Amino acid sequence: MALTEYKAKRKFDRTPEPASQGRRARQQGPLHFVVQKHDASHLHYDFRLEMDGVLKSWAVPKGPSLNPSEKRLAVQVEDHPLDYRTFEGVIPEGNYGAGAVMVWDEGEVYVRRGASRAENERLLKNGLQKGKLKFTVKGRKLRGTFSLVRMQDGLRNPKGNSWLLIKADDAFASDADILKQERSALTDRTLDEIALGWAAEIQLDEALKAPMPRRIKPMLTTLVNASFDKPDWFFEIKWDGYRAIAEVQDGKVNLYSRNLLSFNEKFPVIVQALASFKGDLVLDGEIVALDDEGRPRFQLLQEYQENEERLVYYVFDLLYVNGYDIRKLPLRQRKELLKQVLPESDRIRYCDHVE
Repeated sequence: MALTEYKAKRKFDRTPEPASQGRRARQQGPLHFVVQKHDASHLHYDFRLEMDGVLKSWAVPKGPSLNPSEKRLAVQVEDHPLDYRTFEGVIPEGNYGAGAVMVWDEGEVYVRRGASRAENERLLKNGLQKGKLKFTVKGRKLRGTFSLVRMQDGLRNPKGNSWLLIKADDAFASDADILKQERSALTDRTLDEIALGWAAEIQLDEALKAPMPRRIKPMLTTLVNASFDKPDWFFEIKWDGYRAIAEVQDGKVNLYSRNLLSFNEKFPVIVQALASFKGDLVLDGEIVALDDEGRPRFQLLQEYQENEERLVYYVFDLLYVNGYDIRKLPLRQRKELLKQVLPESDRIRYCDHVE
């Protein structure tokens, strides 16, 4: 029942994850399972079973399958507290497992139908000890019987924590790709919507609510006579390109220069990439063309029609997000929010900084 490893990996003043059980372990009612979709360094699914007062957990890189012929790798990880069963949100950058977390599926689990909670828990614990768990789930997406089978120790399982998640050939078996059901079982949100929703809730208040600002003239650099080194300053790369503001709303994009001239027709590949973003955003960044070594070359940018494949929009500031004008927030907070709302894209990249 100890959560020593779980707690050692987390700093609870920096992550919204539950620090402990939060309440006493359930003593009655059915046992529960949860599958959480987790967009960390690699997108994966966490399969968790209530057992012995905690959530026994396996990371499933490819997610569960309804096809009995598909054996999915499941790597056993640290136990999680029971309150993690309803955790949905964003683990901020710099924390273990940083990224959006969704409750993809949840429901009841049992080994023997009609047996008591205590008997089903005993059977699960016995299966875990023997390295072969067979159980039935009654979720919103997953139904029927599954097995978790520990792989034999050796080259394929050097740490002894590799298992296989296998669907039984029952009435709920199917060739259909269940992972195409992408919305949360709790809130009906996608991972992108969870990330964007978090950005509009954390560190923001009612005073910042406002319509999207239009035709923004970006902040410009100021010439100084000497270099400086102070702890409150951020240092960023000076990109050799075109400064650009991007207004993204309902899939429509207005991309324009520091002088408010439209870039929509000049850089359609950047506009197309921005149009796929979810939510309402105003971004500040620089359009550049990269050479073969990944360095910006202004000459390539001037010949952009011949070098479309080299175009990248580096974004270094977030000015507006989902109903909130955040220009008065400290830059540190704006950039932290930017990292959370900016989807992965070859064309649109986050511009980091050095403190």
